Amino acid sequence: MSPVRRSVVSLLWVLALMTSVLPAVPQGAPGPREIVVRAYTFKYQQASEAVMLVYPLLSPRGTVELQPGGNTLVVRDTAEALQKVMPALKAYDRPSRPLRLEVYVVRASRSAVSPQMQHSDLPEDLTKRLRGLLAYDNFAKQAQAQLAGAEGQRVIYELGSEYRVSFRFGTLTEDRQVKLSGFRITRRVEGKPEEVLLHANLMLPIDHTTSLGLANSEQSPEALMIVLTLREGASNRR
Repeated sequence: MSPVRRSVVSLLWVLALMTSVLPAVPQGAPGPREIVVRAYTFKYQQASEAVMLVYPLLSPRGTVELQPGGNTLVVRDTAEALQKVMPALKAYDRPSRPLRLEVYVVRASRSAVSPQMQHSDLPEDLTKRLRGLLAYDNFAKQAQAQLAGAEGQRVIYELGSEYRVSFRFGTLTEDRQVKLSGFRITRRVEGKPEEVLLHANLMLPIDHTTSLGLANSEQSPEALMIVLTLREGASNRR
């Protein structure tokens, strides 16, 4: 065999050896910076509640689209970013946990006599809390209820004959908060149209009491208080 032909054969043998040890690259596998589209359909939770979870995980090129009819999120981003987004959505989509909301409707007022007389229909610890926050002496309970539900569930409840409350429970977040979407409380007075006292989206921490005052000003002699305490788990009452 001539030296030239022997060199060619040796070169072909080296190329074949190099090819045999190179790692195989899957055909069509996206690169880490290539934009990929992934959709996730939720089985347990509301897709709309997960939108805010996705935003911090997106790259500057990423987008998220809500498809409410299919309870689906469509995420467009790099393969690298999606490696964080998709596991977070799967961890978020779990069976709904029970929640309960304790509601007090309270009429707060200042004493018109001196020395001031103090009175409260509320539990002692709640009375102390409200007196520490507000310049009122008297607290008369107008209505009270414990509303049981679960994440994602809509609640409509009649608080006696005068008040009605409605909202939708959100999902319990990692920092132990739940959004009450469309929280609405109304009052009915005979012969008058139903009055909307409060209509808002509320973010409530678990096991923390939130007090909302409805008055013309801080100097008003009287105010209507909505006192809310959100708790996790089913009620122990029978």
